[in-house]
Formats: sequence, C-alpha cells, structure tokens
Amino acid sequence: MKHCLKVALIVVVSMLAAFSLAACNNGPNAAAGPSGLTELTIAFLVDEGNPDSGMVFEDFRLGLEEFIGVPVTAIEGATHIVGIEAMRAGNLDIMWGSPFVYLLASGVMEVERLAVTENPASINKTIFITNNDEIQGFEDLRGRSFAFITAGSASGFLYPMFHLMNEFGLDRDEILAGSLFSSVTFSGGQDASIMGTVFGDFDAAAVGNLGLQSMLASGVIDEGSVRVIGSSEIIPFPGYIAGMHLPEDIRGKVREFLIAYENEEYFAVRFRDGNTRYVLPNEQNILHLKEMVEALEIDLENQ
Repeated sequence: MKHCLKVALIVVVSMLAAFSLAACNNGPNAAAGPSGLTELTIAFLVDEGNPDSGMVFEDFRLGLEEFIGVPVTAIEGATHIVGIEAMRAGNLDIMWGSPFVYLLASGVMEVERLAVTENPASINKTIFITNNDEIQGFEDLRGRSFAFITAGSASGFLYPMFHLMNEFGLDRDEILAGSLFSSVTFSGGQDASIMGTVFGDFDAAAVGNLGLQSMLASGVIDEGSVRVIGSSEIIPFPGYIAGMHLPEDIRGKVREFLIAYENEEYFAVRFRDGNTRYVLPNEQNILHLKEMVEALEIDLENQ
C-alpha cells in the first residue's frame, strides 16, 4: 500500500511539474497575443487504446493556435484532480472533463464550460426497461425485482436512483432496503442488466440508452425483446472547462473555434463517431446534476 501511495504521489508531482514548466515558458520574452496572453495551456486525456488520438489532437491544437493567435501548449494524460490543482494555481487554462469534474472544479474556483460533445444519434440518458407484460409504467414497479448496474454508474444507478426517489418520494436507502422493490440487484454491466431483463431474471432494469441502442444495432437483441417504460433526465456529455482567469475574449474565441470545428476525422478518431460535434452546454442539465449530487451525497473526487 505504501508503495502504491508513493507511486501515485510521484505521478501527481510529475504532472504538476509539467504544468509549472509550461507556465514558466510563458516568460517575459514571449510575444503577447490578444489580451496580452503569451500562451494558452490545455490538458487532455490520451486514449491509450487508440494510437491515432495523439495525431488528430495535434491537428486540433495547431488549428486552435492559429484561430486564437496565441501559442497553445498541450499537456497529455492529466487526471482531473491534477488538472484542477494546476488550474487553481494558474498553470492550466483549459481542461477536458466530465460534468462531475466541472462541479468539483467549480467548488474550489471560478470555471466555465466552453463546449460539450453531442451526437444526434447518441442521447445519453437512463432507460427503464422490462419484459414483464404486467409492468406498463413506473407504478407497476412496486414489489418487483429490479436491477441497477454498479453503484458508480451514472446511467445504471445515479440517474435512475434519483429519478425513482423523485417518482416515489423515497430516499436511496429506503429503495435499496426494499420499500419499493421485492429485490434489488447490481448486475455489474449494461449487457448483464439487458439480457437479465430479456430472460426474466429481473422484472425491470435501469440501463444506459447508449448501451441499449448498441445491443439493438448489433443484433444481439431485437426491438421486441424489451419495452421501455420511462427514462431519466439527459446525462450531460463531457467537454472543455476553462478557468475564469483566462481573459473573456480568449474564452470566447476558444468557444467559437470549438463550436465551428468540423474535422470529421478528428471526431471519428477521438470519439469513435464522425457525427459527434462540440455544442454549447445546457445549463439546465447541470442544475439537475447538482440536485442529484446533493441528494445522493456523491463523492465527486471518486466519480
């Protein structure tokens, strides 16, 4: 355990040193761009299973640099904790992060979501499914067996649990303890919950819409295998988060670049779907997320 903690500390210190070095490069001899900015630093996560991701991000970085008229330095592989600390210290301007990361960052400093991903064919939300003819709506779930996925799954537990709490006026512990269902199972995976519902292992389940659509598209199940009885609020996709220390005009320019970015190869490689694009964030989704985080007492650092 001590060895693991030591290794983790070394990684964090190394990443912070990289951010500090990038900040030091922004010295007195650097040519100032708009708003006097001499460098913009952006952190992103590398998809280690996708060798082309670094190449397309370099094209993205060069395009952004040209558009805003300021040198752009990219830092690879920063965790959200390291990124937040670097941004709070003024050594990082923009980072990639989930909605949970945005909430965590906004708790310690002023930040802004510049743009998030969106795909018209990929609506991210929880779907409540059943294969039991006696279940036609939420009220029919009382006394039935039900499956979540894992306790940390947004679409497979957090969003459906919050939805059920509001639907039935119960708290999380009451639902898990049997006040609503005859039994509650954590299946461990989207496929397990879907197939368990198909074969009647569970009367109903909460699964991610993206997972369900993937199984339908692949032919693993057909349209008649399960019925949808309801859905949760939209689950926000991740996006770029900027520290408010970054001048407003630069934040605006970066946002403009992201929204207009149409490099299909970039989106196909980075997000495995060329139809994905950057769009303006929907703040209503974040308000719902905040309510859910408070109600479920979610530990944002571990989410």
